[in-house]
Amino acid sequence: MTRALIFFAKVAILVFIAVWLANRPGDVLIQWYGWQVQTSVAILILFIVLIAALSAISWRMWGRVLGLPRGFKRGRSDRRMRKGYQALTQGMVAVAAGEPDEARRHARRADTLLSEPPLTMLLSAQAAQLNGDEQAAKRYFSRMLEDDDTRFLGLRGLLRQAEREGDLQGALEYARQAYDIRPQTPWVLNSLFDLSLKAGELERALEAVEESRKRNLIDRETARRRRAVILTELARKAQAEGKAAFARDYAKEALDLAPSLVPAAKVRAQLMIDEDRGRAAAKAIEKAWTHQPHPDLVALYLKARPAKTEKERYARVKRLTDKAPTHRESALALGRAALRAEQWADARRHLEAAGGEQPSEEVCRELAELAERQNDDREAARDWLRKATEAPADPAWLCTTCGAMADDWQAVCGHCGTFDSFAWQTPPRAGAGLAADETLARLETAGEGQPDVEDAEATDVTGKSDGPRQAAS
Repeated sequence: MTRALIFFAKVAILVFIAVWLANRPGDVLIQWYGWQVQTSVAILILFIVLIAALSAISWRMWGRVLGLPRGFKRGRSDRRMRKGYQALTQGMVAVAAGEPDEARRHARRADTLLSEPPLTMLLSAQAAQLNGDEQAAKRYFSRMLEDDDTRFLGLRGLLRQAEREGDLQGALEYARQAYDIRPQTPWVLNSLFDLSLKAGELERALEAVEESRKRNLIDRETARRRRAVILTELARKAQAEGKAAFARDYAKEALDLAPSLVPAAKVRAQLMIDEDRGRAAAKAIEKAWTHQPHPDLVALYLKARPAKTEKERYARVKRLTDKAPTHRESALALGRAALRAEQWADARRHLEAAGGEQPSEEVCRELAELAERQNDDREAARDWLRKATEAPADPAWLCTTCGAMADDWQAVCGHCGTFDSFAWQTPPRAGAGLAADETLARLETAGEGQPDVEDAEATDVTGKSDGPRQAAS
């Protein structure tokens, strides 16, 4: 509609001009070098318009003639670029499909057709990696560092290569350089966190956690947990190095963030005991027990509040376990302590409560000792030890990722390298029951003698034993 209005407006203007000229006739006389031309004004104007139109058409045609070489060159360049991008795309598809020869062929063709090396170096590097030529891939990635536009991609490629080659320090250095360029990129922060942990640079790992939280890459609870675990490891390290003040601060902050972290509670309590602050240590252990009962805390509690007799030790353990009376570890600790104090009825009640419908190997062994010591019932002791060979294994520090067991908690699994994967839980049955098997064998070959189950077990109130017990856990 608008175009039609514009067209009619133009026609109206032309008609107006024609009518205006028709109402105002006139003659034009031109004399030039003996030539004389006489015509009307309307004819003169029409002649000027025709001359202008012919001049414009001639100028445009001449421009096209002059631009033919340039247009030919531009068209050739466009076709070359189009084929180059097509080769680049096909090369990426070949990389994704796992076809090294095809990827390398397309990479060479794209490199020949495109006059932009940054676009083709990544494809060439990936094709080299796919073909197993790590040195060539490294050369391509290193060349990418020379261009600001591809430096970040080059760093990522070199970082991954360093990780595959086991060059931990090299990978960490590339991660730091990538962080300087783009600190907000998720994979950069994740790599910096993981590599710092593996390299033992815990402070750097803490910084990566803080940066990830600041940029909302991890939620608040995840950040608190990671901080707590790293601080616990820092506390253990400082304690081993004799830096008590640092260890105390680290452990306290870790427990503020994650009160259920038993390793942090152990470090803090041990430091208090070393400083002759037994009462404060006992209170700290009681608080930790309310969040996460653990047998190692029982041993520390008895060090913080020493007792002269087994009955006093039993009373101490009861005071601790009252903080979480329904937990299995509370019942088991009370059962052990009552057994040592020769409180037979209490020992049986607590051990049966700890065992439930399916008592663990440790509970079966304790009940075997109870039958032997209370009633000298060798047959009942044998029955419990037989059950122990098939009972669920005792809880241990177990990596929830790879299943590896460790004697003590670790922030990073030494087997699979997973962070914060150790949990106090029941391991698979394989290998469990070894202590019960050996004890049962000694009982069955002892004849009519007087076997001493307590000596065979050598187990104290904390649940730790010499030899066979350790083999089982």
